[in-house]
Amino acid sequence: MLLTRLKLDYFGKFSGKELELKPGINLIYGENEAGKSTLHAFIKGILFGIERLRGRGARSKEDTYTRYLPWEYPGAYGGQMDIEINNKKYRLQRSFHANDKSFIILELETGRELKLKDDHISELIPGFTEDTFRNTISIEQLRAATDGELSSHVRNYITNLSIAKSKEVDVEKAIRSLKDQKKVLESIPYASSIESISDEIKKGIEREERIDSLTASLKELELREKGLRNQIEGLKNEKNLEKVRLIEEFPVILEKYNTYQELSREYNKLEYQRGELKDRISSLESEVEEGKALDNDFKEALTLDIKLSKYQNRLQELKIIEKKKAKETVIRAAAFIATLIVVGLVSFLLSKSYLLTGAALVVALIMGFTFLRIIYKRCRYRGCHDDNGQENIRDRYRNQNIKGQIEDINQAYNKAKNRIKTILDAYQLTSIHDVSSLQENFIKTNIALEHGRAQLRDMSDRAKELEDRCDGLHDYIMLYMRRFILEEELSSEAITRLKDFINIIKKEEAEKQAQQNKQLEECRIEIEKIKWELAEMEDNEIELIKNKELYNDIKQKQEENSLELDAINLALSTIEELSATIHDGFGMELNNAVSKLISEVTNNKYRDVKIDEKLNVKLGWKDNYIVLDRLSAGTIDQVYFALRLAVADLLLPKGNMPLILDDSFALYDDRRVKAALVRLVDRSQVLLFTCQMREKHFLDELGIAYNYISL
Repeated sequence: MLLTRLKLDYFGKFSGKELELKPGINLIYGENEAGKSTLHAFIKGILFGIERLRGRGARSKEDTYTRYLPWEYPGAYGGQMDIEINNKKYRLQRSFHANDKSFIILELETGRELKLKDDHISELIPGFTEDTFRNTISIEQLRAATDGELSSHVRNYITNLSIAKSKEVDVEKAIRSLKDQKKVLESIPYASSIESISDEIKKGIEREERIDSLTASLKELELREKGLRNQIEGLKNEKNLEKVRLIEEFPVILEKYNTYQELSREYNKLEYQRGELKDRISSLESEVEEGKALDNDFKEALTLDIKLSKYQNRLQELKIIEKKKAKETVIRAAAFIATLIVVGLVSFLLSKSYLLTGAALVVALIMGFTFLRIIYKRCRYRGCHDDNGQENIRDRYRNQNIKGQIEDINQAYNKAKNRIKTILDAYQLTSIHDVSSLQENFIKTNIALEHGRAQLRDMSDRAKELEDRCDGLHDYIMLYMRRFILEEELSSEAITRLKDFINIIKKEEAEKQAQQNKQLEECRIEIEKIKWELAEMEDNEIELIKNKELYNDIKQKQEENSLELDAINLALSTIEELSATIHDGFGMELNNAVSKLISEVTNNKYRDVKIDEKLNVKLGWKDNYIVLDRLSAGTIDQVYFALRLAVADLLLPKGNMPLILDDSFALYDDRRVKAALVRLVDRSQVLLFTCQMREKHFLDELGIAYNYISL
């Protein structure tokens, strides 16, 4: 197989990258991070696909799928590779994306798509598997060593050719099948099964004996349970029930006692408040009595004050009357004098007649007297009546003289004024008008007194109610208490003693009942245990019979299995003897091929290489064979490099497979690199990836043709 073209559509850092490859050596140069490992991974991926790891392996260094996801366009992930097999050209197209996987093989001359079973490239190239690729033609830096799978392939190949004379018969698979069958037969635990079943049979017999013993014990326990039930039921007679009821009622009694205490405190508080209220009412009553005297004095002072006003008015009127009376006297005197004058004049004029003169004098006197009388009446009328003609207060004094009236009124006025002063002094007031504020206080005191009396009535009713309730609770609690202890008074100490006594009774009853219940529960548990155990062993007899039959069957199968194992062991030992004998013949060919290669690479330092059937390597040196692990890393790398080439020629079409070297000569010195390059000239195709120019210089120096590709 030759690789002719690589096209990385979307793979890692590459997008649309295309490389033309030729037969012979293809030197692909690139500095670190240039993409050499990416191309190597692409070739392997096109051939065998790339699976996405799951779980802990996802996104780790071993997860090739994630490592080479396209940088620019992760949605597209794939590419193409053109190959040539037996002069036929094919194009391999693969999509690696987990959601759009595909693998197509086209025959370029016809355009026909090839259908491969399970999409395995081994149908085109027999024996070409991913393990073979990884262990032969694909060699990475510091990865020249092979794994255990390669030895299995080589051993199987040699055995097939030697025994079956064909690569189509898989002798290794036959050996694996025999070993698997042997493992299955050996894994059948006949001996342990027989021992286990023997134990089960023995246990079954013991269980039968146990069943008989348990049945007898069950009958005894059931009789005991019945007796305990009768004892517990006996505690539930009427007397005990009444006692239990009374004990259970104790929390209610405590609650009632708390209520009793609260009501008593409320009653005492109310009595105290009633006492204070009574004192206050008594004080208010005294104030009201004092207020009544004040009210009487106030009314008297007010009446006297009104009289003072009247007295003042009367004095003013009398003084006016006195003045008028003086005027009237003057007027009467003047009128009399005028009358006398008129009479005298008339008499004088009529003096010629003494009779006429005397008559005139008499008439003058009568007229003067009448005139004075009219004036006097008119003055009296005006002094004793108001403007409407009604008689006023002055009429009371009409029979008195003016001076006498004035003296009487002054005496009454002074008496009234002194009485008012006495009243004001008694209440420490300066004016009669200040009495009104005291009267308002008297009214407020009256209202407060009425309110206090109403409040006292309410308090008395509430006190009576509290007293009745306290008496009822007291009698109820004392009646309850005397059923347990003798107490004369209801007190906190008595309640405490009652509580202690009831607790003792409850504790004794609880202990007694708990003991009986415990005994009953223990009895029940034992009964249930026995019943459960008997139920578990219910099918014991049937199981015992089955185990005996099974024991006989297993013994027979054990004998048959022993015969079959003997036959398989004989077959395996025969094949192994043949394989060792065959390897001695074909292994010599592999040893010679590897020895020739390693001799050329190491400049004849190591000429003799021995490889056993497990591909363990030893090198001959000075008549001794040295285990490969004891040599330098470079030598070990060269030996495995030679081994890979020899095995590749053994397992794959000889000389027709490309060799992929990814910085594989890092541990080689210049001489060994040149020797290796010379050996590569005979290969049909070599892809030599390198980050150094050393290989290019040596190829030019040795005159070896190559296809140079720079990344």
